[in-house]
Amino acid sequence: MKKKVTIKLGKRTYSLVTDEDTEVVRKTIEKIEKDFRRYEEFVDEVGMDYILFVMLANTVLENMKMLEEVRNLKKKLSQFLKDGE
Repeated sequence: MKKKVTIKLGKRTYSLVTDEDTEVVRKTIEKIEKDFRRYEEFVDEVGMDYILFVMLANTVLENMKMLEEVRNLKKKLSQFLKDGE
């Protein structure tokens, strides 16, 4: 079921519609708010767009690192299974 989600970052409010599980949405919002607090003091200096871009870049980098780790673990598991036969 789709639901509207609202998050306030600094002086701005953002809304979106999602059908994700409530717990996933809650954790996602908490992560965004936590990350924003790391940079909030710089909003007046560099602007909100720059802060959001930095947050996005950090998230993409984190995802790329996790994907690489998953690939490495899959290779290790595959090799382990192959060697075990």
